[in-house]
Amino acid sequence: MWGDICSLYERYPKALAYLKDGWWKDSSHVEMLCAFVIWRATIDVYGANPREELDFQAELLSYGHVLRQEGGGVSTAWKPGPQPPEWASGKRLTS
Repeated sequence: MWGDICSLYERYPKALAYLKDGWWKDSSHVEMLCAFVIWRATIDVYGANPREELDFQAELLSYGHVLRQEGGGVSTAWKPGPQPPEWASGKRLTS
């Protein structure tokens, strides 16, 4: 899943630009990003209705606004890379 989230970020860098480093420690962000990954994969494989794509894009944009409102900025922004040790150990969900 970590690699899929990195790929999602690479595919939609503007929408996820305000994703903070350490997002994997917040269950809300983990669950949202995992849901977006699965949703995107489902659309890519089975999507036949253009409304599915529009819904996905609208929800991703909305999530991007949530990230921006949380604050931070360039100095706290996450950049895809190797998974942190907490992710592999399952100790990431703290809130």
